Amino acid sequence: MDNSIQTKFNEYQKKYPLYNKETILDKMIEDGAIDAEIARDIKSGTSLFLIDNRCTITAQSELAGITEIMGGHFKGEEKEVPNSDTNFNRKIENTFQSKKQGDCWLLSDINALNQTGWGREVIKNAIVPDEGQNGGVTINFSGSPLDKKEFYITKEEIQKAKASGNYSSGDDDMIALELAAEKVAKLLVGSGQAKRVEDFDDEIGHKSYLTNVLLDEKTNEYLNISKLLTGRDDVIAEFTSGLPSSENLLKYLADNKDKTSAVCTFDHLKDAFGSRDKDDPVHGNHAYAIKNIDYGRFVTVIDPFNTDKEINLGWDKFINDVETVFAAGQDDKTTDEMKHSLPENYFELRQKSITDRLETIKENKLKHEELNNRIKQNEINQEVNEILDRLKFLENDIELNEKRKFTPNLYMNFDKYLTALNKLDKDNILSFLGKKPDIILQLDKYKSGIFNRKDKKELITPIINALSEKAKNDNIDTKEVEKFKSNCEKELNAVFYTDEQVIQNEVEKLVRKLNL
Repeated sequence: MDNSIQTKFNEYQKKYPLYNKETILDKMIEDGAIDAEIARDIKSGTSLFLIDNRCTITAQSELAGITEIMGGHFKGEEKEVPNSDTNFNRKIENTFQSKKQGDCWLLSDINALNQTGWGREVIKNAIVPDEGQNGGVTINFSGSPLDKKEFYITKEEIQKAKASGNYSSGDDDMIALELAAEKVAKLLVGSGQAKRVEDFDDEIGHKSYLTNVLLDEKTNEYLNISKLLTGRDDVIAEFTSGLPSSENLLKYLADNKDKTSAVCTFDHLKDAFGSRDKDDPVHGNHAYAIKNIDYGRFVTVIDPFNTDKEINLGWDKFINDVETVFAAGQDDKTTDEMKHSLPENYFELRQKSITDRLETIKENKLKHEELNNRIKQNEINQEVNEILDRLKFLENDIELNEKRKFTPNLYMNFDKYLTALNKLDKDNILSFLGKKPDIILQLDKYKSGIFNRKDKKELITPIINALSEKAKNDNIDTKEVEKFKSNCEKELNAVFYTDEQVIQNEVEKLVRKLNL
């Protein structure tokens, strides 16, 4: 997506100052100023950089070539296509995040732990390969929220994961940790203890249990791999919520590199609204491991798409763009010290910020739904008025037809009436019948002589079909809907149309049920 979308958005914002973001995007779609798919991604907060720069990894012979990932070119380490064997050395080596998995949070957390001696020891203790030739591995998650703490990964599961392309590549130990975390997530979601966040499913093309699993909506807590490995919560500092002294945690991390590890994310709104520079080395909705903090000068981060790729950011760039920092400590004492690096009421303020944000999102969602409903109702009313406009001569024509046995005008307008009635559907049928409650009785008179005519049946059938679809959509019992259609069609198919009230009564009865 180029920056022109930002310009367009700003123009619409000035034009409609009372509209919220989603309503502006809907208006832009309506005017053809933006693609509906891109608007959907902006609403969900998906990084447009990631969307617009979807990469395709191709293998030539048995070597990985130059790959474009996240918009930056890098030459992947030339490596052989994985064979059927597994190789666990209880160490994390160079890895590449799969473009089919949104688990940068997991990979970056492990890469951050891998920067310290204590973190490497945590990883080593968590990975227990099989003895002998089985080729499997047991992953120990001492901090698992489940009673189950050990998760066995078979050689076949590793092979299947590699073949799928849905997991990282380059290191079997990392894939095993991904698979074990996925098993935890599935058990938590299956037991109702967590909720699977589906935002990235369409982007990655499959149902994922590694693309954020929400544990607690109130506290905005997600499944965390460092907690699974250590049993300790991260200390979280946010930089875009106006909360005070978040930089104090960065100072602590800089002074205590040997006993802390940290992950960061960057301002996702820059990506959502296209204001991020196309050459920016970092992007929102993507987690990076922090390798080094030289307080006040620069920060070095590692991109999980290629852990050989280190990115140096000047201090101003980092501070102005960083959104959240998640920090883990080697022991309880370190975690406690990190907490105390923040103001005494920081966590209370952070929780209030999260609660307020969730309430605002909920309120905006309700307002947006209400506005959408009003817009949709206005569209329906316009459709109905157009249908009624096409039918406005019908009543007069029928009246003339009853006085005289034949009215050429009535039959000359038949196609116009039929076209109008065929525009009825499940969304506008109730609105139409509300404005034209006696339409069935009117159309019943659309005949010449005493016999039913095919053309009258053609005019009434669209009303019956639209009302039936509406009833199905509103979960009216299928047998009731079928009975309604059957009773109406029986009258329409009769040679002598003896009771003109039958279909009208059936319609009114179903309308009452739908309006309850």
